[in-house]
Amino acid sequence: MEVTAEKNFQLNADINAIWKALTNPEIIVVCIPGAQLTETIDEDHFKGKVSVKIGPVIAKFRGEVEFSKRDSSTYELVMMGKGADINGKGGAAMNMGLTLNELETCTEAYCKMTVSITGRIAQFGSRMFEAVNNKLFEQFINNFSNLLEQENWEEKTTELHAESEPVKATSLVGSVIVSKLKRKFGNKAETG
Repeated sequence: MEVTAEKNFQLNADINAIWKALTNPEIIVVCIPGAQLTETIDEDHFKGKVSVKIGPVIAKFRGEVEFSKRDSSTYELVMMGKGADINGKGGAAMNMGLTLNELETCTEAYCKMTVSITGRIAQFGSRMFEAVNNKLFEQFINNFSNLLEQENWEEKTTELHAESEPVKATSLVGSVIVSKLKRKFGNKAETG
């Protein structure tokens, strides 16, 4: 199963500071729900793990990520990753492209991410996974934005590297289900 998410968002920070943060895996990993950096192979290749819990299913992926493109002159970044469920029951692959554009009062970011999954987590279906993926993507953007707004954020990243808990997507799934029911039936339950 494959899903794609595209987002435009604005960050209230200097484009060079944002670029520095985006190209540093130790900073990025603290913004990804359920992620942990386990090894730096070289400046473009890294190993890590991600845990996601949806209802009773916990998927733990271990894999590698690489910066396949990192162009500081155009502020374009492409990351590719792949991993396997540590229980041998599936896998995941990710391709993410990101471009920064300096505006008068902020920096605009455009990001497109495609995720392919197989195994237990894929049984939830593409619509559900797409909605959960979008929510997780929004959490990453919020975490990244909040990190950049902190004073001395570069110094604080080591404090944020505590053992990462699996992201609990159950509440995300619940909100997705409620949203879908409201669209199908309207807000009749609220009005009587």
